[in-house]
Amino acid sequence: MMELISSIFEFGFDVIGFVFTAIIALIAGFSAWIKGRNSYFWGIVTFFYPWLIIIVFLLPRKIPKFKSYLKDEAAFKDKNPVIASIMALSAIVAKADGHVSKEEVNLIKQFITTNFRISSSELATYQLAFDYGKDHSQEYEEFVRVIKLYHNNRRFILSVSYLLLGIGLKGTNLNSNEETMIKKIVIELGLSEYEYHSLKNYFANGGFRDASYASYGSQYNYGQRNYNQRSFGINGASQEDLLEKNAKILGVDKNATMSEVKKAYRKLVKEYHPDKMIADGMPDDYMKYANDRIAKINEAYDFIKRYKEDRVSNETISY
Repeated sequence: MMELISSIFEFGFDVIGFVFTAIIALIAGFSAWIKGRNSYFWGIVTFFYPWLIIIVFLLPRKIPKFKSYLKDEAAFKDKNPVIASIMALSAIVAKADGHVSKEEVNLIKQFITTNFRISSSELATYQLAFDYGKDHSQEYEEFVRVIKLYHNNRRFILSVSYLLLGIGLKGTNLNSNEETMIKKIVIELGLSEYEYHSLKNYFANGGFRDASYASYGSQYNYGQRNYNQRSFGINGASQEDLLEKNAKILGVDKNATMSEVKKAYRKLVKEYHPDKMIADGMPDDYMKYANDRIAKINEAYDFIKRYKEDRVSNETISY
């Protein structure tokens, strides 16, 4: 009997030890992935040697490298590839209208110095990368690849996209070629079609126009007014049309479950929260855009929630 109890306890400890090391391995693998390292390698190694997780935490973020045809270019040699890529992409967008303005240059400088904590003198050493971008717009995919490899953080990708759209669209009328280039870049970075058009419309209309979006206090008003029009929504749109429109804002299918809707909603609110944008060094007009997006995201969620609750209620009554 004692042997049986001892065996059970031994088995229990073995299970606990296995679960513990598996959790350590998962944490190590995830941390390595965030830093651009080989997550499978570090996950397996720390499974057998859990104490190595300390080394994973101490590993610096891996800086991606340019492909061979670029890494020896004078514009990029001995330079941080990520900063150089942002400078080059900024130049591609700034040059799209044929002229690089002082305002555009200042916006780029503010973004780089804030996000990478470098001095103005160090930033000046990236002038060749900026000049290279002006003359090599066809290389945009390589610059996007480097940026995405460096930072898996969605907010960082959003902030770079905001920078490029702010340069390319603020106060300008784009021709078809310019718009095609900018759209290619930001969508390649990870923006959705809806996000691209939302930002484009924001800049094309002079930025933040609706004072009702200036605070979170009115965030549900539109959605409530929107939904309360039972048969027809704004401008005669049907409830089904409005459901599809609001689902696109949240990036979900119109037939998504409420659980999927909530998950998408929380993710977007976290991404677009103005405090996060401030932490990423975005200028004031981007803060206003973030407030605008948060309001629309809340409106979309409120509409879908009411729509689904109403449908469930009607089904219950019919039953």
